[in-house]
Amino acid sequence: MKKDDVKPNDLQATIQSVEPVTGAAAGGKMNLVVRLSNKSKRALHFISDVRAIRYDPVAKRLTIALSDEGREILPLNVQKIPIIRHIDPQSDAEIRISVPEKIIKLPRQTPGGKLAFEKYDMAEMQEVVVELGWADVPLYKDTRPRTAEATRKMPAALWEQHKARTTFRVPRGGAQNTK
Repeated sequence: MKKDDVKPNDLQATIQSVEPVTGAAAGGKMNLVVRLSNKSKRALHFISDVRAIRYDPVAKRLTIALSDEGREILPLNVQKIPIIRHIDPQSDAEIRISVPEKIIKLPRQTPGGKLAFEKYDMAEMQEVVVELGWADVPLYKDTRPRTAEATRKMPAALWEQHKARTTFRVPRGGAQNTK
């Protein structure tokens, strides 16, 4: 097949639901159900595990990245290869994403070198964005010598050909199904 057989919108994603996990095993998490549709004539491969979670408290937007694009390689950092799944041609699939109901992170700057944390409760969010990196070939270890620019990127970021992106506006009453 030719490379131009696959187009950037061949893999489409839609958030079906955003729901708090209930019960004894919940542990303060939320589940997102994301529906994927492969419109191409070949199998497509995508990252199926969360690679980054970003929260914008001003816009009240939670971004869940199933993509390594933009992630930095840190010295002495373990570079875990993402879980890659595939979706057959002309078919649909669902993936479940589990995220914490509260996010605690270190701020970019703290006064006087003190240790401080920023805490965000996801009950305040108004929008959820899922970004999903994908390609028309499976991810495999590249044995070719790496260029200087390639050494600054995560291996999966070099592999990703396209990104599916979907947005879900959370109703005022809280998370719910979109079905």
